[in-house]
Amino acid sequence: MKRTAYSYIRFSTPEQAKGDSYRRQVSRTQEFCQKHDLIISGTRFEDLGVSGWTGKNMERGALGDFLEAVKAGKIPKGSILIVENFDRFSRLKPRVAYNKLAEIIELGVDVVTLEDGKFHTPQTLDDFATLITSLAIMQRANEESTRKSSL
Repeated sequence: MKRTAYSYIRFSTPEQAKGDSYRRQVSRTQEFCQKHDLIISGTRFEDLGVSGWTGKNMERGALGDFLEAVKAGKIPKGSILIVENFDRFSRLKPRVAYNKLAEIIELGVDVVTLEDGKFHTPQTLDDFATLITSLAIMQRANEESTRKSSL
């Protein structure tokens, strides 16, 4: 049985809409789903011009809506959330971001990061190499946003 994938698209500023970020994220998601024989849901979760550093995307944005839909059973267990990279998912402190990732996975939805093609599943949540790599990527994203905020 084919699994359903939900796309999560995010960029931080309205100016980025003028660039290639949106098209690139959508295109990469479509290519990944085709390669892995996944059904792309018609429901796309998008935080366009919403900060991942402040957590607005998780509190009041589309990523928060996704999590609520999972909790409400509107998105079935066994589904997949596809994000370009962890810096699209969140730029919060790594522990906070990883806990949110774990929450989604523990509710029955795997998360795919397109940058490295990894499936993040209940089996990989506590895998040492995956944990360290994920936290390092999340740390880099947080530090980049912190640096940019002080410019």
